Amino acid sequence: MEVPARVDMAGERGTRSAGLLGTRELRPIVVVAAFLVAILLGVGIGYATADRGSDAVTAAPTAPAAALTPAQRVPFWATSRHPGAGHQMVLTAEPDPTALRFALQWTVADRLKADGTGTVTAQQVKVVEGMYFGAVEGADAAQDEYWAIGRIEVPSLPTVTSGPYVWRRIGSGPWAILASGATACGQIPQPLLTVWKGQPPPCTA
Repeated sequence: MEVPARVDMAGERGTRSAGLLGTRELRPIVVVAAFLVAILLGVGIGYATADRGSDAVTAAPTAPAAALTPAQRVPFWATSRHPGAGHQMVLTAEPDPTALRFALQWTVADRLKADGTGTVTAQQVKVVEGMYFGAVEGADAAQDEYWAIGRIEVPSLPTVTSGPYVWRRIGSGPWAILASGATACGQIPQPLLTVWKGQPPPCTA
């Protein structure tokens, strides 16, 4: 009579246990390996997409031309301020009246170039005699406002409107055109209109 083969249950259980143990031991290794792969992929992608700069150099903001910031005398109200008070200024009392006029001419030349009206130099622009010059006190020197009202001529461009032009300078900053044309004098602050008893002649010429 044939005897059925005996099954080694203990051996089978041992094999299964060893297999399960091997699987359990491998899981942490697989997780760690996957984590390391993810880190390496992240580093690689970051390096590939990072902005590592270029040969181009970003230009620094252009500083105002020195011609637009002529020297100015210390105001007589510096030691006794009344913010908002207006004063008639005397052009010839400035350290360099010619430099001040040149600053105004420079702004007009820049404006004409920007408008496409024509390319002229500051030397080709003339601020007509009779310009008015005044100031409005600020809380400190940095807030003092200087104003100039006048008309211009450009002999090489006879079609250019003479103005009037209203220029302003705040503190020691650059002179700039605040307004020009028929309505420009509407920008003149009231303290100066009071001092000048209305709009000055360049506004009505």
